[in-house]
Amino acid sequence: RLAAAAAAAAHCPLLDLPTELLARVLSSFERPADIARVAAVSLLFHASLALEAIRLWARERGFELPALPEGEGCAVRWLC
Repeated sequence: RLAAAAAAAAHCPLLDLPTELLARVLSSFERPADIARVAAVSLLFHASLALEAIRLWARERGFELPALPEGEGCAVRWLC
């Protein structure tokens, strides 16, 4: 039974997981820059997912993120 569950889990692509779960996993990283690095090296973790994870990271630690300046195209790059 355990082997069957492990085999099923091995065939579950990350993209099949809920976005909220992926953001929660990324928010557990130590620094927002680490989250941004993941988004930079993996097409799975696009900028919007990284931004959501950084927002969650900040909220969990009692920080409020500043507003994105007008004309800034990439919130993840600007925040990190």
